[in-house]
Amino acid sequence: MRLFNFTADNCKNCNKCVRECPVKAIRFKNNKAEIDEERCIACGQCFTCCPKHARNMENEVGIVTEMLASDRRVVACIDSAYLGSFKEPGKYITALRKLGFDSVQEIAAGSERITEDYIKYIKANAGKQKYFISSTCTAIYLFIQKYHPTLVKYLIPVVTPMLALGMAIKAEDPNAYTVYVGPCLSKKYETLPKRDDAPINSLITCEEIMRMFRRKFIDMNALEASMPDRVAKNTGSSYSISGDVWPNITEILEENSYDSLRVNGLDNVKNLFESMESQELGKCYIGISACVESCINGPFIPKESLSLFCRRQKITNFAANHGWGIEGEQINWEGIDLSRSFEPIGVPSHKATKKQLDDILHRMGRNTRADEYDCGACGYNTCREKAQAVFDGMAEEEMCWPNLRKKAEHKGDTIFLNSRNIIVLIDKEHKIQQINPVAERYFKVANYDIVGKPVTELGLPLDDYAYCLAIKKDIMNKKMRLDEYGLVVMQNIIYIEGDELFISMQDITEEEARKEELDKLKMHTVNIAQNVIEKQMRVAQEIASLLGETTAETKVALNKLKDVVLKEGE
Repeated sequence: MRLFNFTADNCKNCNKCVRECPVKAIRFKNNKAEIDEERCIACGQCFTCCPKHARNMENEVGIVTEMLASDRRVVACIDSAYLGSFKEPGKYITALRKLGFDSVQEIAAGSERITEDYIKYIKANAGKQKYFISSTCTAIYLFIQKYHPTLVKYLIPVVTPMLALGMAIKAEDPNAYTVYVGPCLSKKYETLPKRDDAPINSLITCEEIMRMFRRKFIDMNALEASMPDRVAKNTGSSYSISGDVWPNITEILEENSYDSLRVNGLDNVKNLFESMESQELGKCYIGISACVESCINGPFIPKESLSLFCRRQKITNFAANHGWGIEGEQINWEGIDLSRSFEPIGVPSHKATKKQLDDILHRMGRNTRADEYDCGACGYNTCREKAQAVFDGMAEEEMCWPNLRKKAEHKGDTIFLNSRNIIVLIDKEHKIQQINPVAERYFKVANYDIVGKPVTELGLPLDDYAYCLAIKKDIMNKKMRLDEYGLVVMQNIIYIEGDELFISMQDITEEEARKEELDKLKMHTVNIAQNVIEKQMRVAQEIASLLGETTAETKVALNKLKDVVLKEGE
């Protein structure tokens, strides 16, 4: 079942998603990105970074809308990130009820029971294992299971608060339809497989719920505030903040001489896992989140939200002030088993041999180690990593920005070197930056001898160039004579941002010579015609009585011929 992907029509092949993906789970095919779900950890980095919003996620708005319109009890299980997202979070609760949810419950209420299970597990295993990994983040579980399987044994085998709350709701009312509402993408995996008795039946992101409000013309700001039906105590309200460790867990850790760490953001998490795998890190309990600042900075935080650190401050203050100050519905946890197990998940990968990598690198134009840019523009840290990705079918050989730039420059150089026109590049101080081979031939000077010298060294006048730099506009199709070289040229001066000029001159010397010859021929024809007119007039005067009107008609005809000759070619 494909949960997320990109919209091919919107993908512009910019490779930004590959650069952001911590596990390089983006495959490029026909210059379009697609997500490889076998490799994906559902962190949402590619979705948030895409400049063209090419993201495409399985949409559950339709089924949730149907359920809200049905007779079935529908429960919203809300992430506590909402407490920091809105100035008046109570109005958000009222809007959810107005949308049709029969009950609104904070997932943080489930975190308190989770804390108890954590304490039991740590007490039972303190001294037996070096690390305890705690996370409410599915992306972290997948990251460990797929890419750091040796650390699976350190994951505390207890369900997330979301699943715990969903299980408690289903224990109370098996027919209830539970909907996670929050900023997280990875929790999609925790709604699988789709079963009616699953703890969480559907997932709606904060962005989607805000669109649902707009479709129903629900103005959240115009509503009265209300509190959720089930809320967390102050120990659980802050679980969405940056991997915070609950005070009760801190106490048991200190008793057993375990340090506690809070790690968030996948770059930091990768470094942490490397330290754990090498056993360099001392024994400790680690609270981990994939997103920087944890759930309050999830990929689907609504656009209407407060800024990140305002969100953090609001939730911190909310928890410090004892939350809502009123206890909501209590959860009966009796008979609910919150334990779970984790197993490594294999990721398809076949290590290429050195020869196979070298062959791919050769096709990419990397014939020596010096040719390997390792610039990361394609999304891979090194050219060899990119070659391995090509071998795995995840990348295309053409995905190389320096190569594309080099090709473009090569095409530009080809035009510059092979143009039949004279080309001169000058800077704002009228100094020559480069001339092409045609210019070298016409001006009888080598490029390396003339670079850096004033353009007047070539016998070119400064007036037009200075004017072009002053107005910052092109001057096109201006005829110019270069008597020193016996040339007549048609000059185009193109202004380049940064106060540089691209000067192109087309040699029209032969064309001008032919035009002069034609002009001479025209004048010769005109002179002949004039002589004929004059002779005809003299004859006409002598035999006027004989020719009469015929002479006048001849004069008119010859004058017309003269006019035609003079006007021809103008």
